[in-house]
Parts: sequence; C-alpha cells; structure tokens
Amino acid sequence: MTRTTLASAALLAAVVAAVAADPLPVAPPPRPGVDLTGYRTVADAVKADPKLFAASASAAPTAAGYLGLLVVGKDGQAVVDAVEPDSPAEAAGLKVGDVVAAIDGTRYTSPTAVQDALRSRLAGESVKLAVDRGSKTVQVAATLKATTRPLAAAGRAVLGIQLGASKGAGVKLTDVTAGGPAAAAGLKAGDVIVKIDGKDVDGDTAFRDLMADRRPGDRINVLAERDGKRVEAQPTLIAEGVIQPGPGGRGGWDDRIPSAWKKGTYRLAIVGVEYPDVKHNPTITDADWEASLFSLGTYTDRNATGEKVHGSMHDYYKEISYGKLHLEGKFLGWMQMSKKRSEYTSGVGAGIEQREKLALLTESLTKLTDKKKDALDGFDGMFFIYAGGRVPNVARSTIYWPHRANVTFGGKRWPYFIVDEGGSKMRNISVFCHEFGHMLGLPDLYARPELPGSEGVGVWCAMSNQVDTGKPQHFSAWCREQLGWVKPTLIDPRVKQKLVLGPIEDDPTQCVKVAVRADGSEYFLLENRQKKGFDESLPASGLLVWRVVNGRPILEESHGVEGASGPRVYLGSVPYPSQSNTAFTPYTVPSSRSQLGGGLPVHVTNIRRLPDGRITFHIGYEYQ
Repeated sequence: MTRTTLASAALLAAVVAAVAADPLPVAPPPRPGVDLTGYRTVADAVKADPKLFAASASAAPTAAGYLGLLVVGKDGQAVVDAVEPDSPAEAAGLKVGDVVAAIDGTRYTSPTAVQDALRSRLAGESVKLAVDRGSKTVQVAATLKATTRPLAAAGRAVLGIQLGASKGAGVKLTDVTAGGPAAAAGLKAGDVIVKIDGKDVDGDTAFRDLMADRRPGDRINVLAERDGKRVEAQPTLIAEGVIQPGPGGRGGWDDRIPSAWKKGTYRLAIVGVEYPDVKHNPTITDADWEASLFSLGTYTDRNATGEKVHGSMHDYYKEISYGKLHLEGKFLGWMQMSKKRSEYTSGVGAGIEQREKLALLTESLTKLTDKKKDALDGFDGMFFIYAGGRVPNVARSTIYWPHRANVTFGGKRWPYFIVDEGGSKMRNISVFCHEFGHMLGLPDLYARPELPGSEGVGVWCAMSNQVDTGKPQHFSAWCREQLGWVKPTLIDPRVKQKLVLGPIEDDPTQCVKVAVRADGSEYFLLENRQKKGFDESLPASGLLVWRVVNGRPILEESHGVEGASGPRVYLGSVPYPSQSNTAFTPYTVPSSRSQLGGGLPVHVTNIRRLPDGRITFHIGYEYQ
C-alpha cells in the first residue's frame, strides 16, 4: 500500500529539513587521479564458487555450525590447542596436538585458513578432517552442532491499531486492523480511547507507557468514546507479527513475493469509477490517462490539468527494468455506480471492508461487461481509477485506500490496484508506480504504521516512500533482483579483491552480492546509486549497502544511526562513503556481522568516490 498524499508531502518536507539540518557533509570529496591499478570491474571480479553457496535463500535459516576446536599456528602448521568438552570434535576423537592437514580434501596450513573453512559451515553438516598425529595421518569425521538454539520471542503485545491525535483527552484510532484484537473486541476507526484498566490515557505517550509492560495473552479493559457515547471493550492482546493480512492489502500491508512477474509485457485494463454525487474531471480524457500510463518518450511536458510531468509509468518501468518490462493497456471508460461515493465505505471490522470492496468492484465490472462482453479479454490485470480526489480519513483496509488486491469476476481471479483520479489536479504517476510494483509481486518496504518503531527503507526505494512529485525514485537492488532485472555478481568475502562499481542506473550488471551464510538466508547487495534519470530526487549519491535477511532487505546506513529513524535522518550520509564511515566491517557501526549467527566475516573497506561517479572499494582486506 502507499501512504496518503499528505503523508507523502510531510515525508518529503521532513526529507528536505533533514538534509538541510544534516551537520555531516554528504561525503568526502572524490579523489582526483586515483590509481586503479589492481582494481577489477564487476565483469572481471573473482566469482564465488557456486557449489559453496545456495543460489536462493532458504525458507528457514539453519543455525551456524561449530566443531569445537581451538587451532593455533605453530611451526607453520595449524595445531589443535584445545578441544571443547562434549563437542563434535571430542566425539570425533580429535586431540590436543593434532595437526590439521586437510578439511574435506582441501589442505590448510594456517589456523586462519582452518577457521575460515569452518566458519561458513552450518549445523548438521558433516566434515571430514585429515590430521597428522605423530607419524600417522588420521582420518576423522564429525557432524557439526548448532552454535546457538535461541527460543522464538513472543514479541511485544499489540492491539492492531494506528493512533492519531485527539482533539481532547485520549488517543484516536485512525485505523483498526482487520482480524486484530481491537477489531475483534468491537473497537472501530474513529474511536477515542480514554482509559485502559481504569487509568487515564492522556495522549499517545501515555498510551504507550500503559501498554509497555503488557504481554501477549493479557486482556485489558478499554473505555472509549464514539460519537459522544461511551464504549467498553475487552481485547486480548496478541504478539506482534501474529496478524498476517497477507497479499491483497488487508490491513493495509502488502507482503508479496516469492511469486514475481517475469514476463516481458504486462497488459493493464483501466476502469474508471464515478458516482451520482462525484463525477470524473471532464478536463482529463481517456487518452490523457493512456498517455500517463502507456506512452513512451512523449509524456514530458504538462498533463491535462497543467502540472509538470517527467515521463509515463511505462517510461519509468522501462528505465528501471533496463527495457525488460513493457506496459500496454487501454482506458475502458467510466462506469456509473448506483450509490454515492461515501456509501461504499461505511466502516471496518466483521468483514465490512471486504464486502464493500467486492460491491464496488463487482458492480463496475458488471456494467463494463454488460456494455461489451469481452472487454477484459487479453488483459493481465486491472487499474481502477475512482472519480474525485482522495477520500479523506479512510482506514487502510477499505476500498478507497490505495492498494493492490484480487477480485474474482467472471470465473477468473483478477489482480487489481485502485487510486483516485486526483480531483481538480490529475493524479501523477508516483503512487501508480508504487502500486503497480505490487502487481509485479513486490511487498511494501516502508515502516509499518500499525507497528510503531518498525523500520522501513525510507526514500531509498519506491516500494517504500515513493517520491510524490511524478518522478518516483528507482527500486532498490533487492527489488530488481527479485524481478530478474538485476543479476548480481556473487562474491566470497574471504577472497581479497579490489572492485570498481559503476552506477546501477546505467547497467544492470553493476551490483555485487556478498555471501554471508551458505544457505542463502543472509547476504549483502551493494549498489552504486546516482542522482540521474528517475533517481534524480535521491538525497545523495553513493554506495548503498542492503542486508538481506530471510528474504527481506534492510538498509545499512553509513551514518550509523540504528533503528527506525536510520533511513530517515542524515540523508546525505546514508550512502557510503561518508564522514562517519568509509568501511563496512564486523567492527564498524553499522556492523557487517551476521544477524543470524555465524556467517562469513565481511570486510568492505577503503570505499571511495571517483569524480565520474564510480565507487571503488576493497573486499576481503582486514585492515588493522
């Protein structure tokens, strides 16, 4: 889903303010005349052995494995200095004084090489060691154990609500997540919570303080006000993450992938929806909408209502896909609904939102196919544009919140997205590009507003907070990897090499994938983003480091501010290099240590900008 226009405008204002207030320089100045002797391009980089690393992430990460040996260097050999009691090493019969000669047939002569060979292994793997013991070479086999067996946290207790400011005492519920505790207890969007367990709720800070010590399974007594009347509810709290709205935008959160669109052309039907009380803007013709969405290279002046435009949605996707995706489609006309616009969104809970969505969509499609039976033939999905401006104060799970979902009609399950036409000003392509990203299978990457404190990726990916000027920024390297538009070069961080990385806006090969865990459950994507084309609005240029854990990207900001605010502050210092960091290692902040335990040591050092926009860095060099 996307945020409201006002929220997007506020975000952009915050971006400008943050950049203006940023006390850190954007980055060290580029060094002229850098000697690139010994550097490799991505095409020439030493690739990782594909036999050592999974091609794709595992569904459930495996714990890091350990053998239980302490190996030291002695007389140019890797000598066992200690064997941990009750370890796989002890069970295999390894002894102090053994000299490790080979692991799985590969010879090693230093303790560092032995450590690196074992560090990438996972629990449950079997290893064969050849050790020299006295005058004999002994062959032993061991099965690695898990380094850790953490219990799954229950998570913080949540109600499944979003908070807003109240005119008086209490906190107003701006949205209630379908299927959550609050909805199940009868609370609704617009209710104002004034007491919890008899204690006054004097603003959102007081609300969070009262909720801080609650645990999943706790039942709380809520006193709320609704239209001047008192409402009592007793919701039972659940653990964060238990509500799983899933694909289709229920609850306002779109969590797609792994089923991504991989075809070269997408055919999109546009269906206009208008009402007895709200008609579409007659200034905007069907051809204007088709030009906004499907034209190539011509939508560059002004739109039908006079606003500056920077390209069509087709132009945008052609650029970010390197010409691999083409959009085709047609505006199929405006369908006159039988009820007023407000009558298709009366509330949330008890399945109301789903029934109202189905009512509007089914009615409009029935009217369309009554006019022309085969109107939808040949299309892959639908885009509904409803007349007028954005409907204010609607819950995220209702029909008028911009979202992507599915509707079954005519015996077929149709993917769709829906956005308003913009009212007196024609809606630009920014939100269209975000929502169409969902049509391709991508998830929302912004911070989940129903989970205060969650972390998104800010303005660094259009599947997060897209720039709302009609010139949305590019997708992250992770998004393009999922869609097959970028083919990262996989490298082993233990292999020393010096690399030069060009702007990813120009070349889909300019992306490096750094392996962290052998099962593919964690890795880094390195991309060089520059302020050009649709990426012109980026706050800064440089190397973005994306940590991918369990199939989801996390931005590692160069400035080192951790947590939810990381992608949103010191924007000029999010890319590398910055005044905060010219390296990304296990000992920097942010750190390259695996979040899942174990993993390979990743040392990305000596990160520099060249005057032509390219980025250079060393990998595998552990400088002391």
